[in-house]
Amino acid sequence: MNKLKKVALKVIAENLFEEEIIGLKEMFKSMDTDNSGTITYEELKAGLPKLGTKLSGSEVRQLMEAVISSVFLLLLQHELHDSNVSFMPGS
Repeated sequence: MNKLKKVALKVIAENLFEEEIIGLKEMFKSMDTDNSGTITYEELKAGLPKLGTKLSGSEVRQLMEAVISSVFLLLLQHELHDSNVSFMPGS
């Protein structure tokens, strides 16, 4: 398992309740139709309506970009915290 994936799993585990993690895993499995371990744009676009979410193609792209940005920021925050680096004044 690569370092990024390990850190991502640690951040998720530290920030979610077990029930939320189970729910996210089930949601992920239902959308990962080719069982690749990743969700493509097409899989997300097809899977969201099955969960009761109706988004246009551009909204699905925006959602993917937002998730990627959020995960990146969480990972960066976690790495900075682990290395005791802060960019906040007074920290």
